[in-house]
Amino acid sequence: MPRKTYTEEFKRDAVALYENSAGTSIQKIANDLGINRMTLKNWITKYGANSTPHGANTATALSEAERIRQLEKENALLREERDILRKAAKYFAEETNW
Repeated sequence: MPRKTYTEEFKRDAVALYENSAGTSIQKIANDLGINRMTLKNWITKYGANSTPHGANTATALSEAERIRQLEKENALLREERDILRKAAKYFAEETNW
């Protein structure tokens, strides 16, 4: 069976998902993503918040860039949810206007 290759972005997103999911097991996250539990565990060791990077300046810049990317992604999701709620509120307001 050929080995699957994952982008570094996917790996970091998987680690961020695990770190931001309080009370969720590595096995649960791995199953949700369709990856092996040990693979995720290795990524957490390599990319996790508790890992010690070799180059502090590069790692700091990378982690800041990663944090900005995550915040922008979350911001876009929140905007989408807000727009959906606005449309639903408008729809129901028009529907009840007898």
